[in-house]
Parts: sequence; C-alpha cells; structure tokens
Amino acid sequence: MQDDTAQPLHNPHDRFFKEIFSRPDVALELFHARLPPGLLATLGQRTLALEPANFVDEWLAEYMSDLLFSVRLQGEGLHLYLLFEHRSTPLAPMPLRLLSYMVRIWERWSKGAKAGERPPCIIAIVLHQGGEPWRVSRRFHDWLGMPEAVRRELGRFEPDFEYVLIDLSGIPLEELMGGLVSELALSLMKAVREERLEEWLEGCEGALADLVVNPDKAGVFRTMMRYAFAVEGKGRSTVERFVAKIGNQRVREDIMSIAEELIQQGRQEGRQEGRQEGEQRGRLEGRVQLCQQVLGLPVMTGEELGGKGGAELERLLAELEARVRQRVK
Repeated sequence: MQDDTAQPLHNPHDRFFKEIFSRPDVALELFHARLPPGLLATLGQRTLALEPANFVDEWLAEYMSDLLFSVRLQGEGLHLYLLFEHRSTPLAPMPLRLLSYMVRIWERWSKGAKAGERPPCIIAIVLHQGGEPWRVSRRFHDWLGMPEAVRRELGRFEPDFEYVLIDLSGIPLEELMGGLVSELALSLMKAVREERLEEWLEGCEGALADLVVNPDKAGVFRTMMRYAFAVEGKGRSTVERFVAKIGNQRVREDIMSIAEELIQQGRQEGRQEGRQEGEQRGRLEGRVQLCQQVLGLPVMTGEELGGKGGAELERLLAELEARVRQRVK
C-alpha cells in the first residue's frame, strides 16, 4: 500500500484510523481479535480486500470515518464494515446510523448484481475512542420503543442486528500494548485520549523498534509518530525530553527525524498562510483606493492603509462601496 504519511493531518484521529486500518493485514489482525472464532474459521482470509466507501453522507463524514472490506465466506460474499466512531460520548442511535449505511451498501451492490445473486451479509464494528464508557445497547431492537410484554410478537416485524463494539475506555492500556500492529494502533489511540503518550512510547519501545527495521512496516511507524506529534501539539523540547527515555538509538533518531519534518511543515504552512493573508489584504487596499478614485476622494497611501487593522479596513471598504452604489443609482 502506498505510504502517504507525508500529507498533512487535518483531522489526525480520522486520518490515523484510515491510514492504519485500511491495510488489510492490520485489519485482519483486528478481526481475528474481535470476531467469533467459529466465524473466522470459515473466512477466506486471503480474499480480504478494501472496498471503496463512497456511500458516506457528507453530513455524517464530520463525525466518523469508515472502512469497508469484502471477504469470501464459504464461497459466499461477506462485507466486514469497520466504522470508527470518534465522538467523545456514546451514541444511542448508532444502530439506526449503521442500518442506514448497510442499506446503502446493499443498494450499491444491487446495481451490479447478477440475476439470482443474493446480497452479502454485513458485520458492523464500532471503534469508540471516547473517555466515557459505551453503556448504550448494541442491538437495534433495544433502540426501538418496544414494550417488553409484546416483544416476542412484535419483534419479528422489526429489523434487528447487533454490532461489534471495541470500547477503548474499558480496556486497560497495558492489555493493548502487544506486538501486533492493530494492538499498537489501538493502544496509541487510547494513550492519546488519556494523555499518556510518554508512557506509551516507553512501554512500546520494543514493538516500535521492530517496525522501524521492517521494510513492510516502516510506513506504519511513521504514521504512528506523525499522529502522536499531531495530537500532542508540543514543541521540540518536549519531544526531545520523552524521546530521550527511549533506549533504542534507531527509534530515537527516526522519531526526531519525523518531528523535524513536522516542524518544518508547520513553518511552510505558516508562510503559505501568511502569503495568502498578505494577498487578501493587498486586494482590500486596492479596492479601497479604487473606490476613493471613483468618488473623487483623496486616495490613501499604502502606508496609511497599512496602519489600519483588518476589521477597520473592511468597514472602510464597505462604506466606500455603499457610496459608490448610491452614486450609480
């Protein structure tokens, strides 16, 4: 898979999730740890593939990221739908949201289905990074207002399913700090949420060293470090302080190299933003001078305009443009 970790992390949690778990080998580790063993035994694991997930509504994309995998199940198709829920609190209507996603998957599938072909089953997996435990039910029936007295009779007329939940708030950090990439990624997400990044770096030093020297996993290491620094938001001195606790020289050097890249990237983005702001201000000043010329007013010099704040300059321009429009009438 192409390593695109050089791209900026506009939404670090969302971006990290997609970069790590879109790798079929890492996703397969997660499925092995979270799905029933009997089901795993029937999966054609070599057939696992990442599917395009362009059915996400734009208004939902603000709150979640999703990955859709396909795999063969005893000759039949199966979709493993991995949903990352990064709200700070649990979401009671999650079954409804998942059902709407499932319907979109089946609708998209039906457009290319052959005659007599049956739709694939879907397993939904929710990964919760929030600090508050996920105490709401995972069953669709429990979300409905269904009186217990008629549950058996009424339930058969309603859709029902249960989603798999990975609630990081209820798993001790130490249990996640294993050698698997999926465990390492989950433990990092938990450490970030609990502000225990230094502890995570020290505890996972051996696993990180293994990633650094493995050509197939070096991109994963860089993704993890970029995510850690993006959410930490602290300066080089802080980075040096906790990186100094790492005994493996290769890991220390690679982490500091990534930190330097991010610092340089921040400087470049800052300069770019500065240029854009300067260009925007220049256009405002030019419009003010043009309006003054049209109105026959004394034209302010660049030095005079430069002494005005942005809000003051915009107010002046609005007044002048209003006078120009009045004159045109």
